[in-house]
Amino acid sequence: MTKVTRRFTLGVLSPFLGGWYFGGILAGIARAGRSLDAGVIAIQTSDAGTEQTEIDQPPEVRHPIAWDHVSGFVVILNAAGPQYLLAAQQAGKPVVTVPHDVPDLSCPAVRPDNRTGAREAVTHLIAHGHTRIAFAGYLGASDVRERLDAYRHTMRAHGLEPDPALLFEAADNHEGGGELAARHMIETGVRSTAVLAGTDANAAGIMRVLTAGGLRLPDDQAVVGFDDQRMAAYLDPPLTTVRQPVEMLGYTAATELVRLIRGERPSPAPLHVPTGLVVRASCGCDHGHRAGTRPADAAGHLKAALAPLIDEVGLAAVAPHVEVLAAAIGGGPDRPTAARIHAALQGLTQATGRPEILMDLVNTVSDCGTASASERSSATPSAEPSGIPIESMMRDMMHTLGRAQFRDSVYLQRTLSRQYEVSTQLLRAHREDPRRLAWLARTQARAGSLGLWTPDGQVMLAGAYRRNGEPADQPAPTTAAAFPPAGLLAEASEHPQEVVFVVPVKVDTSDWGLLAVVDRAEQEVETGREPINQWAALLAHTLDYDQLVQDLRKGKDQLRTAALYDDLTGLPNRAFFLDRLREALDRDRPADGGRIAVLFLDLDGFKVINDSLGHTAGDGLLVQVATRITENLREADTAARFGGDEFLILLDGVDRVQQATDVARRLQDSFFQPFHVQGHDVVVTASIGVALADHRRDAAEDLVRDADVAMYTAKSAMKGSHAIFDSSMRAKAVKRLQIETELRWAIEHGEIETYVQPIVHMATGEVTAFEALARWRHPARGLISPNDFLPVAEETGMITEIGRQILTESGRRLASWRAATGRDLRISVNVSHSQLWTRTLVGLLADCLRESRLDGRCLALELTESVVMRDVTQARTILTEIHELGCEVYIDDFGTGYSSLEALHRLPIDALKIDRSFVSRLGSDTKSDDLVGSMVLMGRKLGLQIIAEGVETADQRDRLLGLDCGYGQGFLYAMPFPADQALEFLRRWQG
Repeated sequence: MTKVTRRFTLGVLSPFLGGWYFGGILAGIARAGRSLDAGVIAIQTSDAGTEQTEIDQPPEVRHPIAWDHVSGFVVILNAAGPQYLLAAQQAGKPVVTVPHDVPDLSCPAVRPDNRTGAREAVTHLIAHGHTRIAFAGYLGASDVRERLDAYRHTMRAHGLEPDPALLFEAADNHEGGGELAARHMIETGVRSTAVLAGTDANAAGIMRVLTAGGLRLPDDQAVVGFDDQRMAAYLDPPLTTVRQPVEMLGYTAATELVRLIRGERPSPAPLHVPTGLVVRASCGCDHGHRAGTRPADAAGHLKAALAPLIDEVGLAAVAPHVEVLAAAIGGGPDRPTAARIHAALQGLTQATGRPEILMDLVNTVSDCGTASASERSSATPSAEPSGIPIESMMRDMMHTLGRAQFRDSVYLQRTLSRQYEVSTQLLRAHREDPRRLAWLARTQARAGSLGLWTPDGQVMLAGAYRRNGEPADQPAPTTAAAFPPAGLLAEASEHPQEVVFVVPVKVDTSDWGLLAVVDRAEQEVETGREPINQWAALLAHTLDYDQLVQDLRKGKDQLRTAALYDDLTGLPNRAFFLDRLREALDRDRPADGGRIAVLFLDLDGFKVINDSLGHTAGDGLLVQVATRITENLREADTAARFGGDEFLILLDGVDRVQQATDVARRLQDSFFQPFHVQGHDVVVTASIGVALADHRRDAAEDLVRDADVAMYTAKSAMKGSHAIFDSSMRAKAVKRLQIETELRWAIEHGEIETYVQPIVHMATGEVTAFEALARWRHPARGLISPNDFLPVAEETGMITEIGRQILTESGRRLASWRAATGRDLRISVNVSHSQLWTRTLVGLLADCLRESRLDGRCLALELTESVVMRDVTQARTILTEIHELGCEVYIDDFGTGYSSLEALHRLPIDALKIDRSFVSRLGSDTKSDDLVGSMVLMGRKLGLQIIAEGVETADQRDRLLGLDCGYGQGFLYAMPFPADQALEFLRRWQG
């Protein structure tokens, strides 16, 4: 079934789809749809499972749900925001709102006549003699504010000025709001004699609190409500209220929407639906003593009791039944038989469908019957009663009322049972996929469809249900505008009492999609408790749970993977590698089965890349390194990431040592090709250690440790090389570990001292500056050579803290020397790879200058060529920032690294320090004289100062002066000495 036979399809946007108010409006829209040959799609805009709340702000509606189907929208009570509704109008879909206006939106609004109803209620209370009438209600609702305005106007119209102290604001439109208002009334001394409540629910809460407070109702306080909810007739005392014909609101809105769809001009806005006062006992009217209640007017009184309902069901539906009951009350020769009276009562029951209406009829019949008996008694005291006895008629009416209430009770019990069955089945979702909607068979729904959101915002139809027969085929992914499927609309068109409901399968942040069912409007349950609302909420939670289970299973697999594999490179991790290695070591091997080799690979300078380009770049480099490693191994070999920038390789079946070293060379050769990382071409080398297992007794951990030791040996000898483990390496590794451990202690406990060596203007012999040097004074072994601990500090990153301490101490010392001597002394400090690329150097310099109160020109930084040439562009940025502080930059050990003239020209450099290896050969090697002369000449041409390192003899000094080298540093002038001896050295030098 796919053909839709209705001329129009009316869309309804509503925060809820059930209850006396929203369900009543929907019932009216459905009734109008039947008479106008229009289908109805009702869309809930609030989340599934939402309890009844005050809809002060419209929910966010993000999707054009059903726009391909509907011709226009009835919008109930803030169901959608102005932008959404404006978009609908621009798409050619007229909009009618109930019962409010939407800001910045031009469209008809259908409202209950709140003012007339409130005016009748206040006038009725004044007729009872009340002058101190209070108002209690939730002023956040526009219709309650209209009722308050009518209350004030009516009071003034009768010469009574409303007392502001008698206005009690409720927190909401529910019973809790009324209870709060009543407590305020009691706290202020209950200065009113009557109160008009904004809603029946407010009135019920007020009555409960006032009664508990010892007040008698209506003697001490008369109460009138608004809305005529079902509970009103059953309160104690029964609540006098204003009946709001909610079905008529829906019927009128749907009728107006069809007019707009047909292209007719909209009705003058707003459209008001009549309201009317329903008099019961809470206002002070006693049953049997109502003024003007005469048997001759029985028909009029009965019609009055039914008046608001007649507007909804039509006079023709109730008038014949009312005439029968009126004739029975009045008696006379044409009195109806008991059978006719019973039939009339049944007709009214079917026409109204509301037991509380029957309750009002019972009271009216009782009042009229009592008056009839009184008239006959006063006219002819001895006359026989005529007509049907009122008691018999009342008994029949009460039976009818009881049956109606019983049907309500059975319906609610059946609904509760269905909800339980649905809940149970959805809780057993592990047995059957809830997306298939088989659980709808346990409900009264005629058909259903489930659409789940796809990642790109489409709707995938995941399940379908049809009570009679197989559901239609499910199409491919569709759009929200095309949901629900046309088959559901066709199903609803075959059953005029039913509409298509659409509810979001969404709870809080969990948004799965849309559930659509064909069903009747639900009015009997409380708002927010309607079955479809709860189905969608249960379904959302079930899908959440199912997703959680899947995620847990996936997480279990991921945990297993994480336990065995590196999540960055995808290679096996250390634990997995060791397992593989143990298996290989335990495996029986023939005599010529080959040996096992482990390669330990460590990247050289990886920390510099991390510090200069960032950790993301470093991660990208590691991924590429892992790829190159695997590309250069056999399928039987195993590569793993040990951690950081370290990798392990297992070679199983190595016939000779040469095979293992060949793999190491092949890997190192593969690194000659630059890696492309974040727009940079990066070249790294790898130091590799090789360890071979000699027999099965070797432990896996020991073999890895030996390869690690060999790697450090290779790195110490020359980065980018490889070494094969032998037992002597272990002793060196133990010594290195001891140095690393003790060095950490030394840094933390002040064992690193600052030494200085003077820099002299060789032509005059004047000391112009000092170079600061780091020395380690070990408490047991004395002064340790820098060559023994600085490489370890560089590899472990401890060099950064050493550099910070030396820089801070140098600034402090220089400030004191300048103050003591009055001389313009300067100091230079060495900067390591790590310090330059961490991007904290500039801030550290600024702090040092500020704390020592030195000008920037007093401080120079010494860097090697290899440091700055690693990334000339980035180095230029950092060195420029250093220059902006006023500090100078020296290239240390110039000539031992690689640098281009173009790079030197681009970099902000102030001086070149010629390496001691060139100075030491002056006079003994002609080429050295020429080479040093070329360096000096180049530096002069670039406008740089030239400082010669390692000047040990007067002959070297003289040759340097002959080559026009300005400054010297070396043992000829002084060996490095503790910084606290500098002042004494300066005094001796000057002397």
